[in-house]
Amino acid sequence: MNEPTPYNGPQPGEEAYDAATGCVGVLQAICDVDELFFDHQMPGPLVAFLRPQRGGQEWITDSRNLQFPQEARPRPDSGNELP
Repeated sequence: MNEPTPYNGPQPGEEAYDAATGCVGVLQAICDVDELFFDHQMPGPLVAFLRPQRGGQEWITDSRNLQFPQEARPRPDSGNELP
């Protein structure tokens, strides 16, 4: 049996970039799907709860979508922009 890869991304209270939505928010919590009382519909074992820094609609995402915002920014020579 394979052990799940430990989560090494942003921690609660830190900003996190969600690659699934292209949004940056404040990470509120990382929960194991077995701890949830609702149908999370996430493929991974961990669910991340985020909120916009200045208020607005909160959202959830698979924890594997999270990156530190500075790591998600394109390199000057990449020609890509964040959404």
